[in-house]
Amino acid sequence: MADDLDAETKLKIYTLILSRYKDTINQNESRSISEIRQKVSPYGEYIKKLRDRLLYDLVPYDPERSFLTAAERSIAYIRGVRTCEFAFNFWMSFEEMESLKIASALDKAMLFTALLRAIGSEDARVLVTKKGKVFVRYGWKGIVYLFNPQSDTLSSGGDSLGLFSDDPLAYSFNDLAYDNFEDED
Repeated sequence: MADDLDAETKLKIYTLILSRYKDTINQNESRSISEIRQKVSPYGEYIKKLRDRLLYDLVPYDPERSFLTAAERSIAYIRGVRTCEFAFNFWMSFEEMESLKIASALDKAMLFTALLRAIGSEDARVLVTKKGKVFVRYGWKGIVYLFNPQSDTLSSGGDSLGLFSDDPLAYSFNDLAYDNFEDED
């Protein structure tokens, strides 16, 4: 029966359903800190395979010689995923992101952080501000890099951390740690 409907009517019905069940979706899509940290693990099969695909010609991979090249390739991959913010919590697997080439800024940040960890960054972290903006911070050879998955832009150096003066950090995480800054003044 629904197959007989035109695309515009189907879209309106799907929009109505999502609007009606938004709270239920939010509740069912919530994740624990542990689950979020696991998602940025560099040890998952998908991340290992993606890393190997991106670094196919850098074998054997040596972070000391090729980290910046690997990071650039990872950024290029992430930039190939369009950013879409939803009106409700909705987590996508990395495989779904690759298939659809679309994800939220937070999902893109988690994928990029997992890739950075997989290519040798010990300090790559997802940063979330009090206003909900998402970034990825990592350092290499004394230089701090900040990637904005919403705009797909990369900045480096001390100026990159000045972005948080008007919108302080709420929390940051990777697979190794979670830091909450909400109670700090």
